[in-house]
Amino acid sequence: MGFTALSNHVNKEIVDAFKIVWDYLGRPGAWWTGTQRIAIAQQVRNSAPRPLWDRPPPLDTLSDEANGVLTFFELGVVERVTVQPSSINLETYQHIVQRMGQDKYAELASVVSQIVPIDHLHDSLGLGREELPTPIEGDITRERPDGLVAGVGFLPTLPAEGLPHVAVALSLALADNARRMLLVRAMYSGDSFAEMVWTHRSLSRPQVELVAARTSALNECFY
Repeated sequence: MGFTALSNHVNKEIVDAFKIVWDYLGRPGAWWTGTQRIAIAQQVRNSAPRPLWDRPPPLDTLSDEANGVLTFFELGVVERVTVQPSSINLETYQHIVQRMGQDKYAELASVVSQIVPIDHLHDSLGLGREELPTPIEGDITRERPDGLVAGVGFLPTLPAEGLPHVAVALSLALADNARRMLLVRAMYSGDSFAEMVWTHRSLSRPQVELVAARTSALNECFY
């Protein structure tokens, strides 16, 4: 099942995590249908960083008219989360959830955050991107976790309880956040997060942390 070319370049844990993400990507989620989730994934692939003189249109100028499966506004939000997440300040967030709702925004952002690292790894290795799965018909679940709290991030989340905020930032989209964190675990630490010396990676722990810190700084990803 999929990711055959990738299997020759990375360990099995990473490939298995990618397969799980792909298995659920086209299924109905909590607030988006399978067809809509694949449309979100396709818009991620259609989005590319723009040159400095070509800024994306302000979200408040985009209409709720359908442009295929998604609306112009929804497509704009996907692009913004994909290539300009640091531009989503509190004012922008409030505008998004006023029109879309917190739950749909959380799931949209969770889908984006799963597609981006998978595609980027393929690109970095010079491999063709995996074909998006076929959407599966069915009803959305309208799942919303109990015990949500405010104050961790813009969205309501499950309590951090000692976890890094990034681990619960999208926990409003419970199932997709779990798969997002599965990717984090597979691509970052495996089961060795608490270990200061890593022997299961080609890079040492200090080298991995240096790459992670530099990438976060370049992407203006701070928490």
